Amino acid sequence: MSARALILSLLLVALVGARPTAAQDDVKITVTRVADGVYMLMGRGGNIGLSVGDDGAFIVDDQFAPLTEKIK
Repeated sequence: MSARALILSLLLVALVGARPTAAQDDVKITVTRVADGVYMLMGRGGNIGLSVGDDGAFIVDDQFAPLTEKIK
């Protein structure tokens, strides 16, 4: 498994396995592949840009604080 695939897998596991608070229960976060290594996470409150490469992951978030734990 490449480092990119491993990082993306870990991120997706974190998103699925996060324990949501009451405010997060009804929010569904979807992941859309934009290009190789570039993804957009969509949910309530805004979108998140995600770039995954061999040397790590970079997230650009517009700071919707109530969903922080779910995004992690």
